[in-house]
Amino acid sequence: MHVLKTLLAEVKEFKKDSILTPLFMLLEVAMEMIIPLMMASIIDEGVNRGDMHHIFVIGAYMILAALIGLWAGMRGGKYGARASAGFARNLR
Repeated sequence: MHVLKTLLAEVKEFKKDSILTPLFMLLEVAMEMIIPLMMASIIDEGVNRGDMHHIFVIGAYMILAALIGLWAGMRGGKYGARASAGFARNLR
């Protein structure tokens, strides 16, 4: 426990980045988990019933979810790199 406390003390000015990184990763994972559910909806309600409008609407939502996941992944990578590099700098 003492080691963990010592390491956490070195985060210092990178606390914001250290908190934002997992939040953006959670958003990315949530988007990646929603997309298969949307695909199932397209198959169950769109293809089986022949509802092209449903296919297009859910397809647009899938694209939006993919873009949000991409954005969240890029932000998470940026903040993660900044936090880890800063932590390594402070640790030295």
